[in-house]
Amino acid sequence: MDKKEARKKYIEVRKNIPIENRADKSLKICKKIEELISAKHFDAILLYAPLEYEVDVIKVFNKSLSDNFYFPLTKGEAMTFHKVESLDDLETGNFNVREPKEYCSEIFFKKDKEYLVIVPGAAFDKNGYRIGYGKGFYDKFFAKNKDVKFTKIGVCFKECFVDEIDYDEYDYPVDEVYFA
Repeated sequence: MDKKEARKKYIEVRKNIPIENRADKSLKICKKIEELISAKHFDAILLYAPLEYEVDVIKVFNKSLSDNFYFPLTKGEAMTFHKVESLDDLETGNFNVREPKEYCSEIFFKKDKEYLVIVPGAAFDKNGYRIGYGKGFYDKFFAKNKDVKFTKIGVCFKECFVDEIDYDEYDYPVDEVYFA
């Protein structure tokens, strides 16, 4: 199955997971992320504001495990990350995704620092490859920042964790996938 078909399939799979199950699974995934943050020092945590049927990772932000949370902002073909101190710093932007407001400062990555990136996706496979939403924002972001030390964690529901996903040379796998 090609990526376009797989994307459609797994987005539909997510929509069919009952809301209470999605909430429970999201909490379990958040707990794994919180354990990682508590066990290892990261100079910044790059999170995302979930869409309705995505893994809800906002609970990680609400736990105040760090004061260095950054959320993605898309402009044209590029994605940058901006500091968010409160959920009030987010507004609905491109693709109906909550993004940082204009006044939120952009992070500029340093090669001697380490960053945690929580990566959303419609589905992930055992090798860390993902099916995103077709715009390639995360892959372009990782390509642009090849020399930066990222710990990349993909998050998805167990129903969207598969054996293998078709990928090409432009796709960047995550280091690990947290699912429940």
